[in-house]
Amino acid sequence: MTELTRNYLNIHDWAARASEALIQAKTLPPGLLRSQAIRKAGQLRVAADMKNLLMSKESPTAC
Repeated sequence: MTELTRNYLNIHDWAARASEALIQAKTLPPGLLRSQAIRKAGQLRVAADMKNLLMSKESPTAC
């Protein structure tokens, strides 16, 4: 696994960063460090989803 550099990955592409964080976390050996890394990757995924909702140009429709 290669480290992503700032030039390779747009720092504003949070979804890609979340995916990469999860991939890297899964390569860790089982244990506390891996669990924490997977949890943080999940938090980054939630932040990416929230950012997409807040930055979307279309407003949600009422049901």
